[in-house]
Amino acid sequence: MLLSSIFLILPLAALASPLSSRSELYSDFSTKHSWGKGVSSPSPVWSYHSTPDPESLINLRFGLRPSNFDTLIGHLQETSDPFHERYGNHLSKEQVDELMRPTDETMEEVKEWLNWHGVEHDATATTDRAIIVNIPVSLAETLLNTTFHVFVHAGSDEKIVRTLEYSLPRHLHDHINLVSPTTYFGTTRSMRVTSFLQPGRPSLSLGELSSDVTPPNSCEETITPTCLKDLYNTVGYTPTETATNKIGITGYLEEFAVTADLTDFAREFLAPAAAGVSFTLVEINGGLDTQSDPGVEANLDVQYATGISFPTPLTFYSTGGSPPFTPDSSTPTNTNEPYLNWLDFIATVADDELPNTFSTSYGDDEQTVPLDYATEVCNLFATLGARGASVMFSSGDSGVGDGTCETNTSPEKVQFQPAFPAGCCPWVTAVGATTSIAPEVAVNQFGSGGGFSNYFGQPSYQTAAVEAYLAEFGSADSTLFNKSGRAYPDVAAQGQGFQVVVGGSVESVDGTSCAAPTFSGVIALLNDFALATTGKKLGFLNPLLYANPSALNDITSGDNPGCGTNGFTALEGWDPVTGLGTPNFVALQAIVPSLRDAGIEQVTGL
Repeated sequence: MLLSSIFLILPLAALASPLSSRSELYSDFSTKHSWGKGVSSPSPVWSYHSTPDPESLINLRFGLRPSNFDTLIGHLQETSDPFHERYGNHLSKEQVDELMRPTDETMEEVKEWLNWHGVEHDATATTDRAIIVNIPVSLAETLLNTTFHVFVHAGSDEKIVRTLEYSLPRHLHDHINLVSPTTYFGTTRSMRVTSFLQPGRPSLSLGELSSDVTPPNSCEETITPTCLKDLYNTVGYTPTETATNKIGITGYLEEFAVTADLTDFAREFLAPAAAGVSFTLVEINGGLDTQSDPGVEANLDVQYATGISFPTPLTFYSTGGSPPFTPDSSTPTNTNEPYLNWLDFIATVADDELPNTFSTSYGDDEQTVPLDYATEVCNLFATLGARGASVMFSSGDSGVGDGTCETNTSPEKVQFQPAFPAGCCPWVTAVGATTSIAPEVAVNQFGSGGGFSNYFGQPSYQTAAVEAYLAEFGSADSTLFNKSGRAYPDVAAQGQGFQVVVGGSVESVDGTSCAAPTFSGVIALLNDFALATTGKKLGFLNPLLYANPSALNDITSGDNPGCGTNGFTALEGWDPVTGLGTPNFVALQAIVPSLRDAGIEQVTGL
């Protein structure tokens, strides 16, 4: 990421307001986010461990309020609406940067506040959307009127530094959207990876298939790229726009995609022409490329996105954690803010290098994510849609919720637990999972994630579909979910028995992590077709898909149990188990030429 110094330290006397006035202004705190009185942790997997050394250093990211975010959303809605004359006329990076740039007033107010507290020049940097400072914990506590603690994760023994609440001077609430890391406890080690090794399911062996890539006798048990191409009608399509069309895979959790495994996968499961296929690696925020440590998730994503979309160029983003504390015997080694790290980086990528399709297979429970953090992340995903990128997220593997589904508020209550970012962000496409092939049905072995957000309202593009579903579904468990929330998933794809090469051997893998790169691979082909026929990429998909439900294979059987209930049921039309259904590439192609004359008005004057 390109960072630049943002300001010089000024003597206190140089500030515009008298010292006493500034002192009063900066001591008038108002809570920015709190987990509430009596809450010891937003999740039972985290518990208090110790007090951090006050002189240890922490990187604080101050996400600044954009000058024209509402205008950006207006552009996004128009350019992703297939019935609007501006459909497909996405914004450039420069136009998005201008709309997301903070006002001069915001920059000055935050600079003066940091100057007042003596933040040193060499400890401060900026992106176009945030100020980042490297300061002692004690100063961070003063700035945010809070106390930081070291928390430990029960499953991994990972230690992080967080607080249960933080505040800002009241007048800065209009200028700062989010300070992190603060109250968001999700890290790369606690993020749920939505894929599962399935040693009990049959798997193929390298060398088992014939040289002409004959599919196995039954795709009911073992899924290969050939199965998916047949099932989703992509057979015979050859991409032509590989100079401009790209697909991106985001990787977290120290998961590494191994080139040798992709080579074996291509030799075994793809056409001979794919024998030399590879991918581009981009390391972000300390991300690594440990080729001796293959990751199931990373290999799954890269192999199946490649398997569907070859020869579309693929980029794998290895996103690591940057230790905000100077390591010593009592401080943590990783307090990664994974989505923000990746989003800050991808905002710097030039238009001709930005993939048109992204797939991500990680997530948290929505209730463990502070609303200010969720809002900031989802708003930044909106900027990718505005630039013409299609962003897919797996919907999760816990049905409507895992375990007891008790809320982390006081008093506790049982409630369906939507996923983040797939379930709460209205600017991404959430992908659920199916199994079987004649017909496909919803996966309920591990539960295709689906439901309704408690944070984000229902976008207009899905209102009619959701209302129709709820009218047929009835009032079952109606007190356990927010029927006016953003509903998910939007679509689905196969999610069981995927044959993945890991460390030179074939493993069988299940999960919505299988579904996301599969659907993304189909969309990468559709972006190729759209560029070839209309000269435009698809961008944010949901309005187009909800307007053309017949372009997907409707799934009408299965449910997604959880929280001690049967969850939701797959019915005719959209449902919160499999969304609108699985892709039919030929039918999707048919809706692209009809858009050829859309988007006649160019975006100017930003």
